[in-house]
Amino acid sequence: MSEENQTEKEPKNKEEKEEKKEVSESAEEKAKFTFKCTQCQRCCLERGPIPITFWDLEMWARNGVVANFMPYLDIYDKHDGGLDLILKPLPPPPKEGEEQPKKDPFGSIPIEDLLTVKCPLYNEEQKKCLVYDNRPLSCRVYPLEFDGKNFTIVDVDCPGIGQEGMSKEELKEMRDTAKTMYYELTRMRIALPVLSQMISQKVMMDLMRQNMEAMSKMTDEDRAKLDEIFQKNKDTPEP
Repeated sequence: MSEENQTEKEPKNKEEKEEKKEVSESAEEKAKFTFKCTQCQRCCLERGPIPITFWDLEMWARNGVVANFMPYLDIYDKHDGGLDLILKPLPPPPKEGEEQPKKDPFGSIPIEDLLTVKCPLYNEEQKKCLVYDNRPLSCRVYPLEFDGKNFTIVDVDCPGIGQEGMSKEELKEMRDTAKTMYYELTRMRIALPVLSQMISQKVMMDLMRQNMEAMSKMTDEDRAKLDEIFQKNKDTPEP
């Protein structure tokens, strides 16, 4: 190639590079995540169960508010066999014309029926979170999520997505919080099955020990009555 042809081609290559750079920067701006909460309350009204981490428990313990959350904590058996500690919504009130269901002390409403129920610590009349300063990590990072490799949006219909005014510092803080949420949730999901099994074994051993102690203190007459009850139940045919 002659020097003349090469000289003619260089400006064209520079123009192409500059054009590609502009297109790349434009695409990057479009793909940039921006978020500003619009206070629509939708994530509080229709959130469903909220996963809880060790970070949350430690914060509540430091601030002396664990008791405020205890009535709403529950363990969720996931479909993949794992366990999650969750902030469980309260059952919604019956609709007009429906009867109030009878309370079962040993029953519970399936999590699947509470996926669009409001957070139990959100006051709908006052339109505010009752524990805002102590809200869980999951609430602080919503609707952003980190899966260990990539950031994803868990609620693409959230009206705060795309809102202008998010600074670089706020974006970094939200991403860091999402990473912390992923790390802490992983810790909880590893530890919870082990802790649950150990606690279940401890409870069973305590119950067996209490039963044995109670049996040892029974008189011969009480034992005879108990044997009689067991025998009657054994002889009674099943329906």
